[in-house]
Amino acid sequence: MMLTARNQACAVCGANGHCELQDQAAAQGVDHVRFDYFNPVCEVDLSHERFGIDHNRCILCTRWVRACAEIEGAHAWHLSGRDTLARIVIDSDRPWGESSTCTSCGKCVMACPTGALFHQGDTVGELAPAAATASLAW
Repeated sequence: MMLTARNQACAVCGANGHCELQDQAAAQGVDHVRFDYFNPVCEVDLSHERFGIDHNRCILCTRWVRACAEIEGAHAWHLSGRDTLARIVIDSDRPWGESSTCTSCGKCVMACPTGALFHQGDTVGELAPAAATASLAW
């Protein structure tokens, strides 16, 4: 089910060799998908001046939610919805650029294991998971 809930056509994973979703599937012994893909249409938010979020790549790990809350202390990000409608949202589902609680520190971007959060203008090769993520005991 974890492979059917999001769009698996991701050029980033193939280009940089890092895909935590596929790594987790392999660790669980998932080598094929028995169910139909949901392929939900997920938006990309580029409203922030420095960062962007592509909900198509998000695996709902909540690492960046916790980085924002526990490391930065901003508590800007939250989980909203259920099933294929589940999303990580900021300030009760506002565009990121309109957030009043985000400090623009970038800790959430560093904690994201899939490149769902990214620096605008970075190339695909620069979207490798941050070394800081490995040190977080989540």
